Amino acid sequence: MRVSEQTREQIMAVLRRMTEAMGRKDVESLVALADPDFRAFGTGADEKAIGREAYRRHLERGFAQAETVALDLSDVLIGAEGTVAWVMAEMTYSSVAGGVPRTMNGRMTAVLRGTGHAWVFAQMHYSLPAEG
Repeated sequence: MRVSEQTREQIMAVLRRMTEAMGRKDVESLVALADPDFRAFGTGADEKAIGREAYRRHLERGFAQAETVALDLSDVLIGAEGTVAWVMAEMTYSSVAGGVPRTMNGRMTAVLRGTGHAWVFAQMHYSLPAEG
């Protein structure tokens, strides 16, 4: 579905705020980008968040395990209709934990909801491609 340039710019701005907040390990800014009924799956077997508070706990746990984190998105595809938008992107998640750098190349999909004042994440899913 074709997306207006204005909507595309707005969604890209939200994605930039998300990746910048990840790099700062800024839990409050990330939670502020989430809908109150936010839902997410991460790459780990136990990484499931339903609601903002569960998302907050997920972020706090992840950030406590790493000295630095960075999330980069590429090949971002955006679709939208009315007040619902969807995103598909390649991602690179880099971290340093215990002095050891680690990089995971994966995928992200997300659904955003327009509130009339801003776009917020309603649902998000991170995945890693199967090996072999």
